Amino acid sequence: MKRTGLLIISAALIFGANASSRGDDKAIAEKQAQLKQIQGTLDQARDSLQRLIAKQYAFKQKAVDEKESDKEELGRLRDQQEKVENDLSRIKEECLSKEQSLDDERKGVTSKQDEWKYLKDQMKDMFQKDGDGLLEVFPLDHELRQQAIENVKTTLSANSAPAVAFSAFVDYRLKWLARGDSVSIDKATVIPQESGPKELTIVRFGNMLGYGIDGSGTCYYLRQTGRLGNDRFATEKIGAPELSTKIATKVNQWLQAGAISGDVPVEVMQNEQARMLISGKKESYWGGVWHSLQGGGLIMIPLLMLPFWVLYLVLIKWIQFARRSGLMKKQFKNAMKFLDKGDFDKALEYASGCKKGIVATMLRYAIERRSQGRDVGERAVYELLALETPTLNRNLNTLAVIAGAAPLLGLLGTISGMITLFAAVTHYGTGDPKFLAGGISEALITAKTGLAVAIPVLFIHDLLRGAKDKLVSGMEKFAIDLLNAVYPGE
Repeated sequence: MKRTGLLIISAALIFGANASSRGDDKAIAEKQAQLKQIQGTLDQARDSLQRLIAKQYAFKQKAVDEKESDKEELGRLRDQQEKVENDLSRIKEECLSKEQSLDDERKGVTSKQDEWKYLKDQMKDMFQKDGDGLLEVFPLDHELRQQAIENVKTTLSANSAPAVAFSAFVDYRLKWLARGDSVSIDKATVIPQESGPKELTIVRFGNMLGYGIDGSGTCYYLRQTGRLGNDRFATEKIGAPELSTKIATKVNQWLQAGAISGDVPVEVMQNEQARMLISGKKESYWGGVWHSLQGGGLIMIPLLMLPFWVLYLVLIKWIQFARRSGLMKKQFKNAMKFLDKGDFDKALEYASGCKKGIVATMLRYAIERRSQGRDVGERAVYELLALETPTLNRNLNTLAVIAGAAPLLGLLGTISGMITLFAAVTHYGTGDPKFLAGGISEALITAKTGLAVAIPVLFIHDLLRGAKDKLVSGMEKFAIDLLNAVYPGE
């Protein structure tokens, strides 16, 4: 473009020069030739310019095309980027969802593990509770059931599968429930009361009772006692002759027949009185009292110690009151012999020679203060009485406390008996009255004993308090008589 402009300016300058020299044709011709030449050059320059313009336009068009192409490519790339970003967001969401699902699954697995562990622990506790309760099972089954429950525990430990262990436990329970509802004849070694181990042939009636016979024909009775724990069952020798003969005849008939049929002797009451009848022994009065007290439980120990304590305190107070009363009367009588004669020196000598005794002390205090007047002597004497009274009250309050504590101990025994009663109901239900009677008996025995201790103590306390008041009144009377004798006319 710059080159074309220079050619046009040059041509204009030449044309102007030629115009100014029109007179010179030759010059004109030359100029025309030059102009033509310049015109050709100009045409060439114009053509060149047109080509440049066309080329520039083509380049511009190409640039536009490339721009459009780039724009389309950019749009395609943007679309592809958006697609990739959408895919990435979707993948992220899927990852988050998968992570959340994984966390939920982990929580679910943890929860299942906790439930599994809880189930195992519950089954272990159930097995342990059943094992602890074996102390109260029928004696013939104790060792076998102990081994069976240990096998069930081993199943749980070995397989770590509660379902398998529970199935084994159900089979175990069904087996022993069926045995407890059946009648059988077995040989077993038992330990009867008051004797060593013996091998007996036992006719067993479920988990309720059994009759046994040894090689010599001696009969034994395996029965429920009405107590809990190890003492729930007892094996006792049948000592009553008629009953022993009858049981031996029945057991031999059953053994020969190999089956149990006919009438079966049953102890309906199953209490201590029935036990004594079966043993063939007679219980003395004091034996009955002892068994009755045993039924009260551990609370009977402090309750039975209270009467001895009361007896000790009563003896102390009775001796104290008797000695002081006698000593007071003796000292007052001797002191009045001197005072009636007005011999205060002898009276003071006598009072000082007495090592103890409230009357002698009051006499000495009054005579020593005789010169100071009756008011001073009275104050000294009454101060001495005020110090003496608490020694007479000593241990009386203890008796009052015992009278109040004995019924409370009985109430404590009543509560303990009710707890035993509810424990029996929890274990065995309300179908067996023996277990209920044990708790009620404990409650009533302790309450009765507490009242039996408290009521006499109340009367004893009242009698001793009356004796103390009488003794205090006597001291006050002696004090007034002594003061009147020491301070006559005042």
